[in-house]
Amino acid sequence: MSAHPVDKFNALATSSRQQPRYHRTINVLAALLLLGFSTLFLSDWLGLRLNMTRSVAQGFYWVVNKPPEKGDFVSFCPAKNSLTQMAHERGYIGFGNCPGHYERLLKIVVGVSGDKVEQHKQGIYINGTLLPQSAVLPQDGLGRPLLPFSNTPIVLKSDELWVMTNRSPLSFDSRYFGPIRLAQVSDVVKPLWTWR
Repeated sequence: MSAHPVDKFNALATSSRQQPRYHRTINVLAALLLLGFSTLFLSDWLGLRLNMTRSVAQGFYWVVNKPPEKGDFVSFCPAKNSLTQMAHERGYIGFGNCPGHYERLLKIVVGVSGDKVEQHKQGIYINGTLLPQSAVLPQDGLGRPLLPFSNTPIVLKSDELWVMTNRSPLSFDSRYFGPIRLAQVSDVVKPLWTWR
């Protein structure tokens, strides 16, 4: 039995009313996506940085125009090497716009040129002072082995910084990849609005 002509007309009318609603939804989603990307681009260009890692407080940071000093938060590209590739594969470092398509890292400068860095069972010592949350872990949360950068004391060179966390014992930082070069630092930032 075929549908009544009025039923067919009502079905077509309903379909034509739903299609514009569908198109409006797609247009709104596309506009929101475009707005989101534009906001990210503009905020990055204007000097606003968002940190969602747990190495330092999550939130927004503002770029300041100064050379990095002890106690500063720095945003930097990890060195492009086999250790960074392993960290990326394990999920310690995400995808980003640094060489090798790694994300920028945000850490605190705890050691600068001339500082002596030593690793002991209790953690990392800078000039004889033990840093909190600095013990080198033998393995990550999934039981995969972790190796310290060095068991031998080092003195930081003029273009080197030792960077670490101030809150997470699980941070992937200089304990494992060693000092970073000043040339790796893209920004010195200050907390603007943070949580946790």
